[in-house]
Amino acid sequence: MNVQLVNSLVEVVLNLSPEEQKLFQEKLSNKHLTLLTNKPQTSEERLLLWQEWVDTAPKSYANLDDEALRRENIYDDEV
Repeated sequence: MNVQLVNSLVEVVLNLSPEEQKLFQEKLSNKHLTLLTNKPQTSEERLLLWQEWVDTAPKSYANLDDEALRRENIYDDEV
């Protein structure tokens, strides 16, 4: 996640006039509603949305080591 970018955007929004902030919130809400109501109809549209999401999804570098993924380390021995 790009925390610096998010902080910069918050600063920009906070420096808007009350009227501009209201307009920004309206546009943001409308975009969110549009995303929720415009469901892709074809498999190609769904694939394109999935690929866009993968490109913008946060990249996590918190990987588990091989030892943590071993079957005997996942399950309790107790029954």
